[in-house]
Amino acid sequence: MVKNMATQTSIYLPDELLAELVRRAPNQNERSGLITEALRYFFSTHQENCVELDRINALADELNQEAEDVLDYQVMP
Repeated sequence: MVKNMATQTSIYLPDELLAELVRRAPNQNERSGLITEALRYFFSTHQENCVELDRINALADELNQEAEDVLDYQVMP
């Protein structure tokens, strides 16, 4: 049986968030599991944003040039 490796880490949470975490998962192992599950869910549901950001970055030079062109046409009093 292969066991997933885990690394201990330290994070800062707002007091109210930590209190809710401890209430819902009083055991340290439960808290680690809950945070792991929440992060996996977040990462799996937010991959689309990375694709959109990659597309924007790929077109950044072209978009910046268009913005400069628009600014060149503006008449400053």
